[in-house]
Amino acid sequence: YLADVSTWSDTHEALKKLVFKDYHYVEKLIDQTNKIGEEFNAWTEKNIFKVDLASKTSKQIIDLYKEFFERQAVMYAYGVLIPILDFQTFSFVEGNLNRILREKVSAKEFTRYFDVFTFPIHNSFAQDQEEDLLKLISDFDSSAWRKDVLSKDFDEVIKKYPKFSKRLKAHTAKHSWVYFVYSGPALTEMQFLEFIKDYLQKKVNPKKKLKELNEKRKSVETQKKSFLKKLNLNAFEKNILLLAGKVVWAKPRRKDYQSRSYFHVAKLQNEIAKRLLVSVSQVRSAPIEILEKALKQGKIDANTLNSIYKFHICLPLDKGGVEVLYGKEADVFLSKYIKKEPKIDVKNIKEIQGATAHSGKAKGTVRVINSSEDMSKMRLGDVLVSIATTPSVVPAMKKASAIVTDEGGLTCHAAIVSRELGIPCVIGTKIATRVLKDGDRVEVDAGKGTVKLIK
Repeated sequence: YLADVSTWSDTHEALKKLVFKDYHYVEKLIDQTNKIGEEFNAWTEKNIFKVDLASKTSKQIIDLYKEFFERQAVMYAYGVLIPILDFQTFSFVEGNLNRILREKVSAKEFTRYFDVFTFPIHNSFAQDQEEDLLKLISDFDSSAWRKDVLSKDFDEVIKKYPKFSKRLKAHTAKHSWVYFVYSGPALTEMQFLEFIKDYLQKKVNPKKKLKELNEKRKSVETQKKSFLKKLNLNAFEKNILLLAGKVVWAKPRRKDYQSRSYFHVAKLQNEIAKRLLVSVSQVRSAPIEILEKALKQGKIDANTLNSIYKFHICLPLDKGGVEVLYGKEADVFLSKYIKKEPKIDVKNIKEIQGATAHSGKAKGTVRVINSSEDMSKMRLGDVLVSIATTPSVVPAMKKASAIVTDEGGLTCHAAIVSRELGIPCVIGTKIATRVLKDGDRVEVDAGKGTVKLIK
């Protein structure tokens, strides 16, 4: 989709004014966004996911889809506001946090203070899943069980350990959506078993790990209180420092709510695809008007759908709404308005510079991961390189020895997850995915923000 960035800038400035009028405005906005998210999830689960859609008429199907879009629009309208506070060149919470800490603490202590104040105030849904998985491992942990899980195939493990199988099935039913994002796929029992194997290969003690996670949060809260006492802060500065961890938690939270409802609505999209004899991907790309007409007529123009899917251009209109461009119109638009990225001579680049998101050093083999479809090539200890990470690639991030991105700031997804996992992370390199390719060997020094080719 395309947007006028000046409208984002205007919204950013308007939000800043509201914050200066009421220092608790952002907290209220976060609470309201979460409330809308919970209601959105409850509606899609009740009215779509738990319903026999095959028994619905085409009109009922399209009416459900329309209401989904209406509710999704409200979720987006609220959900986008927190990210706009800190987006690309305009920064408010992150920028002020940086400024305040650099004025108040030494360069040596900056990272420690920054990490404490940007530590998320609550678990994400994905972290809840991780803790549940660790509890599951803990409940069945034994040398014999570990050996079997690592050496036997899925069916053998499930057959030999029926109680474990039952728990794994329940875990999957509860958490299969956590990395779904826009189009999935949902996680399966087999994939969760692979996550368990990752823990076992790393020789993780589940009880010890759970204790560490609990103590980490307590430690951060204790340090936060101590730091606030040490720093001579005015009301605005104190509010920014306390707000940082809430914003870091809230930014991905709104995507989590969307992800869960997208998981629910996939059932509806599959039903539409079945009735029109097209793919789910084509249904997801198609404007509601085209689908409504097609369901009434019982047929659809496949060429139109393919063109829409190929271009994926959504253009906002001044009068409101959007226009989907495809065919010759899309070709003309692309040639007239979309600039191609300038080519760079990658042959002579041996070192890439970015910003530190989480310190540490690592050596490994590059795997370029930009979507969930890329994750199968990721191996334990590889260096994950991405334009910008999303929740859908977290399973691959957990295997990484280091993370490197083209985009992102200090509160972006890659930065947040790397701190949670304790993985070295370099962000904002701008060119990593154009310079590095699968199989390259690199040395990452995240403390210096450098990535060196070593082959």
